[in-house]
Amino acid sequence: MTETAWTVKAIKPRKLAVDAVRMEILNALRAEGTVQRNLLKQTVATWEGEKPEFETLIGLDSGNASVMTGPVGSMKGVKKWNWLNEGTRVRRAVMSRNWRSKTSPRNFRSGAGRGRVVFISKKISMPGIKAREWSKMVQEQRRRPFTTRMVGAMRRGLAKRR
Repeated sequence: MTETAWTVKAIKPRKLAVDAVRMEILNALRAEGTVQRNLLKQTVATWEGEKPEFETLIGLDSGNASVMTGPVGSMKGVKKWNWLNEGTRVRRAVMSRNWRSKTSPRNFRSGAGRGRVVFISKKISMPGIKAREWSKMVQEQRRRPFTTRMVGAMRRGLAKRR
């Protein structure tokens, strides 16, 4: 009869580096904010006069990661950007200057000016501004890359276990 000897060794899990995972996620959120700012800066690239800057706020709380990017700075520039982004309703107004649209709906790029030229000095029904939907476009275009970036950040953080 043969005797078999067994050696039993307890497997102890390594301590999870929570701080490393958190730092990787925060860095990924900052990088995503930079991408979003660069996309939105295209919308005002050719604007003359007052134009907004773009700022990013990041958050990581209770397992929820968020990135918010929006216009800041000159109130006039921010209002103009919001009107174009969200559109305006039809209204009656006096339009007494030339105007050329430099942007178009569902397009980040800002051009040299296209659209109609308007010179009116009486009260008429204005068609309103068609929404450019830049914020919505950023959400749609960045959803998948954002998810990929967050998963990668978590994997890098987990690889840094103690």
